[in-house]
Amino acid sequence: MPSKQESLDGVMDQETARAAPRGHARTKSNISIGSNNPSRPKHNRSKSTKKLDSVYSDEATIAFIKRTLCAPQLAGPEGSRARNIHKPLSELLPPLTSSNQVDLQIYALISIIIKDFVHAWYSRITPDQDFTDQVVHIIAHCTRALEQRIRAVDLEALILDELPELINLHVTAYRTAYNGSYTSSLVADPREIYHAINPHPALTPVPFESGSLASLDQAENEAVWRQLLIQGVLSHVLPPEDLNNPPLRVLVTEIFSELIIGRGVCGNICEGWFICDVITKLLAILRPPEPDVQQQPPTSPNRLEQFGLLADDSDDAEEAPTVTSRSPVDFISKAFWQIMQYAFLAFMTIRAFFTALSDAASLPPRANSREDSTHDELDDSGSLCQQSTHDSIKRPILGMSLWSCCSHLISLDLQMPWLTTIGAYIQWLMICSSWKVGYTNSRLDRLLSHHIQTKILDPSRLPSILLLIRTNMFPNNSLGPGRVPPTPSEALAIKTKCATAIIAAIPPVVVKQVFAGAGEEEVHRRVEDMLDAFGDAYLNKHLIVGIVDLVIVKLFPEVAEQSISSILKKEDGQ
Repeated sequence: MPSKQESLDGVMDQETARAAPRGHARTKSNISIGSNNPSRPKHNRSKSTKKLDSVYSDEATIAFIKRTLCAPQLAGPEGSRARNIHKPLSELLPPLTSSNQVDLQIYALISIIIKDFVHAWYSRITPDQDFTDQVVHIIAHCTRALEQRIRAVDLEALILDELPELINLHVTAYRTAYNGSYTSSLVADPREIYHAINPHPALTPVPFESGSLASLDQAENEAVWRQLLIQGVLSHVLPPEDLNNPPLRVLVTEIFSELIIGRGVCGNICEGWFICDVITKLLAILRPPEPDVQQQPPTSPNRLEQFGLLADDSDDAEEAPTVTSRSPVDFISKAFWQIMQYAFLAFMTIRAFFTALSDAASLPPRANSREDSTHDELDDSGSLCQQSTHDSIKRPILGMSLWSCCSHLISLDLQMPWLTTIGAYIQWLMICSSWKVGYTNSRLDRLLSHHIQTKILDPSRLPSILLLIRTNMFPNNSLGPGRVPPTPSEALAIKTKCATAIIAAIPPVVVKQVFAGAGEEEVHRRVEDMLDAFGDAYLNKHLIVGIVDLVIVKLFPEVAEQSISSILKKEDGQ
């Protein structure tokens, strides 16, 4: 006899098939998220691709969410069950964010986690679904509070300044550790040198061998760090009645600390081969698809060609072309038109630049008055200094750490120090000189900020990113088997493929200038040396943990103001 869940799944599958041509009222966009993945070509679609589109389409996703999270509403009498099936998600589940498309993708991820990690053991204890509803409401409360905090964070400074600064520190510490271990007469492990330069309590002590006592101690310290981090966050986003419910608090803490941060963020993401594989896939997605060149079948000769009454043009094409010498007039004419072409291109570029600068005068400033309100005070020496009510005044786009990080990552300061010096001098002229063309809230700064906000930090890209995460981490809306770590030869092949993708993504003129006319093998070797900075999983974990700490502190400044002991006392008091 079929169970209640199986019959419910059958009803939902039938309703999904009926609702497929109609669409859904909750998704206001006319374009389906499942078919908006740029990695899928729009032509020559195979059957497997169409099947994936049907699995990740809006209608199938909504049906999957209702089966997993709305089982109590769909398990009632026949009339109420039919009404609830056709209701939009906004009437069955609490809103997570201010966007319906984002809610759809987040609820899909929540459904996968609830299905694989909560229902797997909770359904054996009791068939009651109220516990799942309470977990969903707690997560919804957290996401709404998180959205409000994200709106208050300066994403430009976080992505273009603070995160590149962490990457720059990681690359510097890596090169110092390995160069110091090679040049020192004493035996020194690069991991010890790196950890001494960039320490973190969650990664102490340094594990030398897997399964050793130091490795077990480090894993325990990392688990304690995750627990404290999530407990500190939940204490600021959850209401008191939910914090006083120990089962719910422990379950939500385990979901975020172990499943999301433990297995997801601090898992395979820290492996060097995984980082190279992600870079290769991202470059493949960003690269425009090549047009399909269909080979036309050779045309059959007509009757005149068969009997030799018509000359064949292919015979003339096979003949070697005659070399004609160019006169000086032709050379001068060609040079003249090339100069005119480059002059016209430079004129149009300068004209477009100044037109954009004139239009940038109407753009709003980057910072509001509350963040940049300053007042003058006297310091200890009696000189006048300027204090800010905010932590720091916003840095100009041209002065952010992204540019120095890119230069340091490709070792431009070692290969072409004169170019680095010229770039730094131009940067100083545009920001710190009397011109201040690129200073904070100047026209150029507002223009760059406007393009970053509209083209890079566009909120409409978030549903596609969440869908990409779901399709890669949870194929077919389930937790698939973990990826088998590649062998050393396979990892080397992944790194070689990543280096090839990076070189192919850079224009050949830039590659020739940056690498000073080196050969193809030398350029490939230098790019692989650059990727070696992300080859050690333990060292990469320092970078990932630092990024997690930075994001948490930006979203929850109260966590940085509290010590670990205060969080423990607060938890013990509850």
